[in-house]
Amino acid sequence: MSDMDEYNPESQRSAPALDVSTPQGGLKGSQIPDLMKIGSAPVNTVMDVESDILEPVVFSESFARFRLQNKGILHSNSKLTFSVDVSSGSDQKSFFPLNIGVHSLIERCVLKSGTKTICETSDFGHFMAFRSTFINPQHNKQRESITTGRMMARKWEYDDGDATKSGSGAGDGQSDVNAPTYTLDLGVEVDRFDKAEDDREYNLPYYNYMNGDGSASATKQSPVYQIALNDLFPFLKMNQLPCYMFREELDIELYFAKEKQRACSENASATSFKLDRDECKMVADYIFYPQEMMDAYAEQNSKMSFTYVDYRLVKQTVVADGSAENKIILNLGGAGRVVNKLFFGLEQAKTDPEQSICNVYTATGTQTDATGQDASSNVGVISHNVRYNDNFLYPVDIKNQARLYTNLELAEASKPYISKDEYSGEQNLITKNHVAGYSLDDEIGVVDSGNVVAGRSFWTEDRLNRNERVNSRGIELYQTWGKLPAETYTFRCWLELVRMAVLEDGVLTPVYA
Repeated sequence: MSDMDEYNPESQRSAPALDVSTPQGGLKGSQIPDLMKIGSAPVNTVMDVESDILEPVVFSESFARFRLQNKGILHSNSKLTFSVDVSSGSDQKSFFPLNIGVHSLIERCVLKSGTKTICETSDFGHFMAFRSTFINPQHNKQRESITTGRMMARKWEYDDGDATKSGSGAGDGQSDVNAPTYTLDLGVEVDRFDKAEDDREYNLPYYNYMNGDGSASATKQSPVYQIALNDLFPFLKMNQLPCYMFREELDIELYFAKEKQRACSENASATSFKLDRDECKMVADYIFYPQEMMDAYAEQNSKMSFTYVDYRLVKQTVVADGSAENKIILNLGGAGRVVNKLFFGLEQAKTDPEQSICNVYTATGTQTDATGQDASSNVGVISHNVRYNDNFLYPVDIKNQARLYTNLELAEASKPYISKDEYSGEQNLITKNHVAGYSLDDEIGVVDSGNVVAGRSFWTEDRLNRNERVNSRGIELYQTWGKLPAETYTFRCWLELVRMAVLEDGVLTPVYA
């Protein structure tokens, strides 16, 4: 070997043969890998994946049930597919809410083993409105817009001509460096020809419209989107189901949202959002290892336990007159349970929720008087605290919205991708130009009543940091909203509870931790 070989390594080398044979006498003890663990296995072995297309065993416009087969290990990222037919309505260009996409179809989802509920999520669309704020906007633009219909990516909107109409859309004031507002990054250019400032419009890509009249080929075909099982059921984010070890039937039950809360339409009220039965399917991926390995695993783990989190919903109506503060002291439950955290938001009631780009899936904040001189009216008044086990979570009530925003990041260990406009309506940076027929600032960031504004993504979250079981009094929320816009609201709060499930002799028994 020459002296230079160490600086010129081989460009090709034959890999050693992969030994996937079973040791003589079978697998024993530590030789049996943890097949339920999500991630790479610490052994060399063959793994086969079988994908089944499952039809619902029960289907209607309000309910569907899928039944899993008792074979293999169900992959947590298996998908449910959906499509919506709007042809029986006004046939206007329609789309799923831009902040949550196809998740708006589901109102409640339940995972069952026999007659026992393993995991369920209520008001799933609002739940995903919160969860979706933590998705990187670039993922929304490049991936989620295709797979789920979520499109909340943002970009700066540079000055693009004067404020008056012109045949070419050009004029004084164009700039490549001055961007006073931002808009949604939809992958399309603004329509500015013969339109004044604030009337210019961004349309959605054609592939995001359902059966509308604006596709490039004039072909009316609704897109098919997918929902991952681990989005529906947090149980599957941490565990995979060994279906071959179950003696009971495993069912997925879906309760669909009201028709007007399923999707959005461009300035059309006579809409119809019917589910396309032919596209309602489940793509179930089953993982298989060598049979002797799976048998040895089942024999060694005849009794096994899963730890996971489940969510319980608390709802209440809040009526605001627009002038006085709204204060509640609400018992959220959780008595005798281990609760990791809680999060909540206010949904503003809408007569025609489909006439917007987010439908009802928003969280309204307190008002800010944009012209008032009084500091107390110029900043949205808020007061927040949580009491459990006879102690307040915070020694002093939180009255700073920036602190509440920071709590979101601390509780989730992830940054929420929402601006101050969208959270508390404080900066007025969202464009007034239209997206899919609606003024963007009024849709995602501002509730405008004269000069009074409020955020549309005002979520609040708290992590209970004592690792204690909640006593019999439960968790109490002390919350004050100062000057909510005069509307009726639905308050929704989810508690994250720790649960366990024990699988013994093919029967799963879920219990609270």
